[in-house]
Amino acid sequence: MAVLNSTILEKAWLSGTNDYQQRIPNPAISSYAEHVAALFDPMNNDLYNQFSGMLVGLMGTYVESKLFENPLRALKKPAAQWGNTERRVAVKYLQAHSYKVDDETLLKLEKPEFVEWFYSVGEPRRYEFSWSKYEMQRVFSADGYGYDDLLAATISQMYSSDNYDEMNIMIQMFAEADQRMGGLFRYNLSAAPTTEATGKELLTGIRAVAGRMKFPTRLYNHIPVPVFETGDTLILWVTPETQANLDVNTLASVFQLDKADIQYRIITIPEFPLPNVYAALTSEDFVYARDVYYGIEPPFYNPANMTSKYYLQHAEMIGFNPAANCVLFTTDAATTVPTITQTVTGMSIGVDEIEVGPGLHSNKPIVVSLTGSVDGPIKVEPKAAMFNITSVTRDNKAITFDRAKTYIDNRGFIYAGDDLQTDDVINIEAKSVYINPSGTTNVYTATATITVDGSANSIGKYCAVEAMPFISYVDGTLEATASE
Repeated sequence: MAVLNSTILEKAWLSGTNDYQQRIPNPAISSYAEHVAALFDPMNNDLYNQFSGMLVGLMGTYVESKLFENPLRALKKPAAQWGNTERRVAVKYLQAHSYKVDDETLLKLEKPEFVEWFYSVGEPRRYEFSWSKYEMQRVFSADGYGYDDLLAATISQMYSSDNYDEMNIMIQMFAEADQRMGGLFRYNLSAAPTTEATGKELLTGIRAVAGRMKFPTRLYNHIPVPVFETGDTLILWVTPETQANLDVNTLASVFQLDKADIQYRIITIPEFPLPNVYAALTSEDFVYARDVYYGIEPPFYNPANMTSKYYLQHAEMIGFNPAANCVLFTTDAATTVPTITQTVTGMSIGVDEIEVGPGLHSNKPIVVSLTGSVDGPIKVEPKAAMFNITSVTRDNKAITFDRAKTYIDNRGFIYAGDDLQTDDVINIEAKSVYINPSGTTNVYTATATITVDGSANSIGKYCAVEAMPFISYVDGTLEATASE
């Protein structure tokens, strides 16, 4: 309900001092114009100031107070209990070794390898304001209505300011990671997702990348350790515009919603700190945040000007996680994945200095080498082959031999059975087993011969289990006959 000016003037006149009532006409008796003219008389400036104070005191004050919460607060780690620096460690994958029955590496020191990085308190912030109870009480009504609400709203706004700054700093980690780690992985979109077609293109890319992240890979992170994700650990970051377009233009037109719906946690942010980015798919710990100190300090009272100083202190660690996966969906050029191309021209078997005697295995393994070229700083690989002993010759004639005793194991060592003799020749054939996943597979073969050396009795180590890997059973039971 509106209040008339005459009512306000009458209320002020009745609340005024004796001097005010003597020098300013009563608006209920005199005219409105006479009252206002006397109030604005240059000789009555002190009375005008008195009227202004009474006018403010007559106003009802309603304080707006809403607390802004950081939408990324769910990603924060529990508060640190001590220390200003934190070390994070990732363990590298371990190398596989083949089985060897006479393995002697028990005492060999195998050091696992680690990758480490550190976080420190780099965002100490302070928010402060001064509060004068003396001055504030003079502009509020006598019952103090509004004074406490205004103080509470000011403190609440201090929290909101901190939460808003914290959100922006956490979002800025996309730009920090892109600059410091040599660029985040970018998935190219033909256009911004503003239509049904471009929205489906974005959803297709999200589903494809999320599917690849289920398997250990180093494609989307920045440390030499493969990482993987599950649907529970993935977060899809989108802007409000992208979220609206996906909901209205894309998902609303899909008949089987469960096939196209986004099944990951979605976080909406105002904007990305990188141009032309409309969405990002990351691990849940891509943005690393942990409070170290947070709280309002006891107010400091200054008796000189009768004011109280309020402080909000917030010290925390905020950074990006180099071990976490992150893919940006953007109209910028896609990230080029380095591809190493090798051209293989042939294969050879190295049997130089290999010696083997009857009933023993060779002193060295057979070495397979691929010949060709590679457009990168690596060797032509893999040097894997399937070995086959095609024949054993004695005096240039093929002989029958026991394949359970004469064979090549998975480490490349050749075993000569005790049924072989000196100067017998073992004919070996190797065939490449690598299958090219990106094109035509070319099979390469190579042959070599090894002569059994009877003087090599001390070469290699004899092992009954290795020399006789199979158990032979002989039925020596006599047939029973009926007796009369």
